[in-house]
Parts: sequence; structure tokens; C-alpha cells
Amino acid sequence: MYTMKAYKYDGALHYEQPLELNELNDEYISLKGHIGRKLTHYTRDTVYTFDKETIEYFFFEKWYTAAFVFNSHSVCDYIYCNICMPSKLLDQVVSFIDLDIDVIYDKGEVKIVDVDEFEEHLIKYKYPEETISKVKKVTKEVVASIKNRNFPFNLYL
Repeated sequence: MYTMKAYKYDGALHYEQPLELNELNDEYISLKGHIGRKLTHYTRDTVYTFDKETIEYFFFEKWYTAAFVFNSHSVCDYIYCNICMPSKLLDQVVSFIDLDIDVIYDKGEVKIVDVDEFEEHLIKYKYPEETISKVKKVTKEVVASIKNRNFPFNLYL
């Protein structure tokens, strides 16, 4: 088992959950989330229990993650992408710094959410201009990758 840890820009632990290794190479690690696993969300001071399986991709050079959420028939229900700094792997811990904006693909529609949170945090955490520009650019790239069915979105859509 691996532990996935998401941090905020100031280094505070945002949330974490246990996941199982699916695939590992030089570009990414893919982890599987099982039904019944618990996500401890420190920012919201709560624990969530998942009722769906996931396959999640954490890239070592790309500024996003991609979680494919499956229904009971093993069909992808929706995709949840965190815009974040590139993921790191140390021992059996995968971590990344969450940069607030999320891209969700659900029922054929792409939504960009938490832009207000990003705008709050760019002031609160004093995101560098380079980071702000990168977040905006990557958000557009993720939307295009989903629409064009680029990897990894071609795998489950």
C-alpha cells in the first residue's frame, strides 16, 4: 500500500488516503483506490469513506493529477483532476502541493471549479507570478487533453 498526501502551498497537510500500486514508471505513478478506503481531510476536519473504486495518476513532471472514478459496473463515472505542482514519490508516499483549481469531467461536460479558492490563496500564500501563469496554462491544457482524449484520458473514456 501507498499513502497519497496532498499539501497546501504553505506546507500544511491538506488530506491523505491509502492507495494500492497500479503502475509505476519514470513519468508517473498510478494508484488504485478501493471501496471502503478512508480519506482524512485535515482542512475540513473530517474523514470520508469512498463507495467507489478509483484509478489515480500522479505525474512527476506535469502539474496535475487525474482520478478516474468507477461505478459498480467498472465504467468511469467521472474524472477529477487537481491542478497542482508535480507529484513526488519517496518510499511509499506520493505527495503533491494542491493549487486549488480542479477540473471535473462528468456526463460529457468539463467544469473548472474552485477558481475562487485559487484567487483567495494566491493572495494568502503569495503564489509567485510564474506559478499563477502555470496554473492558468495547465488548466487549459487539462481541459483540452480531456476533450481530445489524450493520455491518460483515452484509457477510460
